[in-house]
Amino acid sequence: MAATHESETVKHGVDLEAFHEFVEHVTANPEEVQMELGARAPYEGRLFHSLAKVDEYTLGGEEIERETREYTLPLGAWREMEEASGFVDPTDRMEPIEVALAALSGCLNVAVGVTALANDIELEDLETNVRLDFDPRVVLMINDIEDSENTFEDIRVEIEVSGDDLSEEDAEILAEGAKRSPVWNLMHLPHEMEPVVDVQQAIEADD
Repeated sequence: MAATHESETVKHGVDLEAFHEFVEHVTANPEEVQMELGARAPYEGRLFHSLAKVDEYTLGGEEIERETREYTLPLGAWREMEEASGFVDPTDRMEPIEVALAALSGCLNVAVGVTALANDIELEDLETNVRLDFDPRVVLMINDIEDSENTFEDIRVEIEVSGDDLSEEDAEILAEGAKRSPVWNLMHLPHEMEPVVDVQQAIEADD
């Protein structure tokens, strides 16, 4: 873990007193932490390539938008895949699936870290490794949409922790706490989701 200032009231960069006050306040006022999150991905005119952007978000009904949060992710494909499939000037970018796995690993770290904090489990190091086997034939129009469930095997999640006097009971508590991860539940639980294509009319130039 990256070094952070530690004291009796600060652990892993968190003021414990302020954290517990925050939890108590949110418990009594849950509406204040309800959020709407979003992202968008303008296509760049090259197959697979998009410049995804994190959108503004709402917190407790208040929309929050600031320039310093305009994160962008250049998404694309693997250079070897582009080269094999006939792309001109093959490049190498983060593939969206890899970004999703990175988000899952980071979110699991959050859930495990909070679980450790809440249960007085002292962690010196924490690393989450997420891997899966991927068959791209559906997206390449080789297999039918009905075969989508065969695109992936099960996601393999390994969480490595270290610290003094960690027990099997601690490991069980952390494993159960990992399931509090929002991204874990976004991927693991069923959600209603249907793509809607909104056709934009081209703006005609004035004569």
